[in-house]
Order: sequence, then structure tokens, then C-alpha cells
Amino acid sequence: MKFAKYILAIGIVGLAMTSCEDWLDENPKYTLDNSVIFENQEYAKQALDACYGYLTTTNAFGQCLYEISVGASGLSWAQTNASEQDRFASLNAMTSGDVVTFSWNGLYKTIQECNTFIVNMENGTLSDELKANYTAQASFIRGLCYYYLAMMWGDVPLRTSPSSHDAVATSKSSFADVIDRVFIDWKYAYDNLPVNGEHVDGYIDKTGVAAYLAKLNWLLSCNPENTAEQKDTYLNDAKTWCDMVYGKYSLQGRYADLFVNHVNGSKESIFQLNFTTASDAAFNRLNWVFAADNYSKGVAYQRVRATKSFHDLFRGTYPGDPRYDATFLTRWYNAKGGSSYHYVSDSVYTYPYKTYKTKNTSRVVDAVACIPYDQLADPTNPTIDELTVLQEQFYTENESTGERVPVDLVRQFATSVGDHQGWPLWKKQADMNCESQHSNNNIIMYRYADFLLLMADVYNELDQTSTAIGYVNEVLRRARTSVSPAAAQPADYPTSLTKDQLRDKIFYERLFELAGEPDMYIEVRRGGIASLKKVLEIANRHEITYEHCDGEAQKSNPDQRFRDRYFGEDAFFYDKVSDENFLKKNLHLPIPHSELSANDGLTVADQNFGY
Repeated sequence: MKFAKYILAIGIVGLAMTSCEDWLDENPKYTLDNSVIFENQEYAKQALDACYGYLTTTNAFGQCLYEISVGASGLSWAQTNASEQDRFASLNAMTSGDVVTFSWNGLYKTIQECNTFIVNMENGTLSDELKANYTAQASFIRGLCYYYLAMMWGDVPLRTSPSSHDAVATSKSSFADVIDRVFIDWKYAYDNLPVNGEHVDGYIDKTGVAAYLAKLNWLLSCNPENTAEQKDTYLNDAKTWCDMVYGKYSLQGRYADLFVNHVNGSKESIFQLNFTTASDAAFNRLNWVFAADNYSKGVAYQRVRATKSFHDLFRGTYPGDPRYDATFLTRWYNAKGGSSYHYVSDSVYTYPYKTYKTKNTSRVVDAVACIPYDQLADPTNPTIDELTVLQEQFYTENESTGERVPVDLVRQFATSVGDHQGWPLWKKQADMNCESQHSNNNIIMYRYADFLLLMADVYNELDQTSTAIGYVNEVLRRARTSVSPAAAQPADYPTSLTKDQLRDKIFYERLFELAGEPDMYIEVRRGGIASLKKVLEIANRHEITYEHCDGEAQKSNPDQRFRDRYFGEDAFFYDKVSDENFLKKNLHLPIPHSELSANDGLTVADQNFGY
């Protein structure tokens, strides 16, 4: 039998190559040789695993696509040092940026692999049942790639047949046509996957496809350009799929257990990607992106962090929410501090904590000051005036005289510079057991809590608000009971909520529940300009952020590092025609410059708006 040289095998507990590690070459023999005939189930399975495997590369969800989804969401911070992360966190992504380019290439590489696999399965000699099953899985993966391309880039080239050197030129297809392709692939997958197929972590099954079809219809119903009739059609289709899925999964008992090393067997996982630390070509590099360098023995650059404004919105809305400690990394033990552990000297703190010293030591942290949220008029928005008063409660000693002097909390919490500890970290992909740059974490791409919240939104829009409240409360109840004894927050929604009130609460609830997860970019933009603006206003109305951005020191030194970002009308570091154009531009990422240059079917005029 003739078979590809470059094969990736993925299983329940991981992903490993069965051949040399150059399987990620731009034009591997398998992808271009359409004469491959699948005569053996083992080899067909390995080729299918390669289709899944490309989703786990560092070009895709192993780093770049995940990084830009979180980093360019509008809720993340990156050091203001003119890096690519600085640009996309500022919602000013570069057309030549590596992360943008690699993400695009990672998705199309997976599509290319799926296209070839589907054709070769059709030409193979395996049983019709096996052909249908494997082709359905590859079709789902291809549809998933086009889902991310359409939602994050808009109009994109549509390729559904194996590519070759002679067929590179492909013009853009409309968003509607790309979405139609997603529907075709996912409905084919649903129709051809086994009815009673076993759910295996790392693979899609029939119920999982139904859950994705519910999500796609829901997202399309959120499009503000829809007519009332179109919205109703999408909502009713979403409800149909939701009703088929509801109750087929259950929520993980403890929220934090969704983000542990090698998470497997969770009843909440609808679809997930599994990783290994054994490969240098495809592995989870997200600890490297999100965690602090001293959080583990591995390597991390904390390239993307959470904004102070979103952190405070979360903490102030739900004080004591058990999800907080699983979402934000604000204090940890210094894993690189040596063999002997000292609670004070080897502990690391970041916003909203501030450490300071006493006369008796020049190194060891003696105390920790934290914003006392329970003393604020608005716990979601500490003000400069409040911090000015509160700073009198915290004192340190003058190193020379021993005189007790107040800690300058205003400076430390609002306008300090050169302080990389000034922003909390995203915790969900931080891995205390990281090995070099290799994380042990698997990634749940779509989970039941996400499904329940979108189902609630569907039912609410269909005027079944009381039923919708019940679905949300399932998620809130799990959050409270993630610890023992159960927490008081987040409290159940009252049954008295109106349709408009519930819609607004679900919007923010989804941000809290799903913060730092793979669809963050899409989540923020699901309602177009209106939802993007709503998210950016979290930073705009945050007084610490405003002071940090609008202060005279910042204006006089626009190259100053470590500042926050303000998305207001007078944001001095943006060169934009108007807020509406700025928002319109940031509904999508730019098409990579490399694609415009290499694809003869595209011209400069095909670049997305504003880039």
C-alpha cells in the first residue's frame, strides 16, 4: 500500500508522531499525492489522527490561534513595547505579525489535510460504514477551521479540494458562503457519525456536532445585520439543536478541575484537544504565553495578561466567586526560588496586591497591601480618591530613619511604570508542571457550561425567559458549589428578571465563565460593533485605567512602557478616523500580508476593512 510519510497519531492521553518530526513541512507528500489508497483501517486512522493533530500545533491551538483569540479580545493586556502582542492587545493587529500569520496558516494547513483525507477515503477500499465515520470526522474538523476563519477573519478563501502547486490562486468567498460550508460539513458529520458512538476525549461524536450546530445558529442569530425573520430562523434552529443536546452532558463538580494537567473524562467536555510533551512539532505552549516565568520550573514569558478593568469587574461583581482563583493568577509560590521554601520571600504577588519592605530587611517582603474591594463604593471600579484615602492604612519604614511612612497606593495601583507585576495573569492554561516550553494541559474547546449559557440566551430571545433563567442558574450553582462549604456568590438569578435584563446579564456571565478560553475573540464580537463597544467600555469606565492612560505623564511620553490601554474617544495613542471605524476594523483580524502576496486570487483591495 502507498501511504504518507508524515503521520501524526493522536489518542485519548496524547499525541505522538509515528515518523520523523518534519511532518509539518509546507508541502508533505501525503497532502499532494491524491493517489493514496486507504486499504487498511490502521493507516486510515493514523491519517485521520493527523487531521486532528494539526489543530494541536503551535500554529493553531497549541499557541498562536489561542493566544490571539485571548490577546486581541479587548480584555487582555500586553507590555506596551511595540511588540506584536502590544499591537493586537491595543486592537491594532499587524498584517505581517507572526501570530496572525501562523494562526491563518495553521487553520489552512489543517483544511488541506482534511481535503486530501476526504478524497482518499472516498477512493479507498474500506467498508462504507468506516468510510462514512472517518469522513464525517474529517468534515467536522474542516468545518471547525472554517468556523474560526469566518468568525475571526470574515470573508476568506474557500478551499474544499486537495491543493497542489498548480492550484494556489483562490479568491475570497463571502462570509455567508463560508458559513454555508460549515453547515454542510457539520450536517454531513452529524448525519454520518454513529448514533450510539462512544464519546472519546480528543474526538468528535454525533452529540458534539449537534452542540456545535446549536452554537453556530446561536452566533448567527446575534448578527445585528439580520432581518427579524432571519434571526427567528436561526433562533428556532438553535433551539432544535439545543433540545437534542440538553442533558447529554453534565457540569464538572469543581470548576478548577476543567483546567488541570491532562484533563480527561470530564462529563462537561463536548470537544477537546489532547496534547503530549514528547513532540517538538506539536505541543501545548500556552503556559509559555500566559504564565509567569517563576510559576513553574518551565519557561514562560507572560506575554498576554488580563486587564485590571476586567479583573475588577469580575471580582467586584461576584466577591468570593470560586471561579476567580481558577481564572486569574494573582499570587503564587516562586517555583524557581530554591530548594528551601519561605512563605514570604518565595511568594509572588501581582495586581490587586502590592508588596513592600521594612527597615529590617532589604529583600524579604514584609507585608502585602491589597485593594480592599469591600470598602469601595463600587467594588468593580476603584477610584483614585478612594485609593488616596486608603493609602494611609498601609505604612512602611524609611530605610535610614525607621520612620513609618505611607505606601503610595495611588502610584502603585494606578500610574506606576516599569512594574510588570501590575497586571493579573490568565491562569487557565498556566501549568505548574510545565517542562521547558511544553505544557501538560489538554484544552477543552467547547464545554457544557458554554452550551447552557447560549441555550439560555436562545430561550430568552424566544420569550421563554423563566426557562432561560433556570439554565443560567445551573451554571451559577456549579460555580458556588465548586468549594466546600459552598460560596455565596455567584447567586442565582431572580425569576423576576425581564427579557432585556436577562440578555444583558447573560452577556457578562459568558465573559466571566469563559474568560481566557479559546473562543474569547469571537465571544466579544458576536453582536458586532455593539458588543465589541460594550466590552471596550469595561476599560473606558475603569478609573485606574483612565488615569493611567489619560494622565499628563502618559501623554508627554507615549513610548512609556507598561501602561494600560484606554479605548475612549480621546485615546491619544490611536490614529483612527472615528470610533465607529475603529470598532468596524476590529470586528476582524487582518488577512496576513503573506497570503495577499502568495495567493494570485487576492489583491491588496481584498484586505479587511481598516488594515
